[in-house]
Amino acid sequence: MKQEIKKASTTKSTFDRLMKDKSFKANFDKEYDALNLSETLIELMESQKVSVRELSKKANVSSTVIQEIRSGKQDNPTLLVLSKLIHTLGGEIVIKKGKKTLASV
Repeated sequence: MKQEIKKASTTKSTFDRLMKDKSFKANFDKEYDALNLSETLIELMESQKVSVRELSKKANVSSTVIQEIRSGKQDNPTLLVLSKLIHTLGGEIVIKKGKKTLASV
C-alpha cells in the first residue's frame, strides 16, 4: 500500500515533462505572456465599456494593432503603444525589481 502511494506521488504530468525541454518552455513562456497581455487588455476594455474603435481614437493607436494585441497575434507591442492603451483605460505600467518599484510608466 505504501509503495503504491509513493509511485503516485513521483509520477509527473505531461506538462511537467514538457516544461523540462528548454525550447518548449521558452515557447510556452512567450505564448503565455501574449495571452496574459491580451486578457489584461480585454479586461480593461470591458471594465471601461470601451470598443476597439473608441480606444483607437482615444489612444491614437491603430485599431488593427489593438485587435492584434487582443487576439494574441501581436505579442510584442512597443512600450509606447502599450503605455498609450493602458493609460487611456485608466491603468499604469509599473516596473519592479523584487519588492522595489523602479519606475511607473
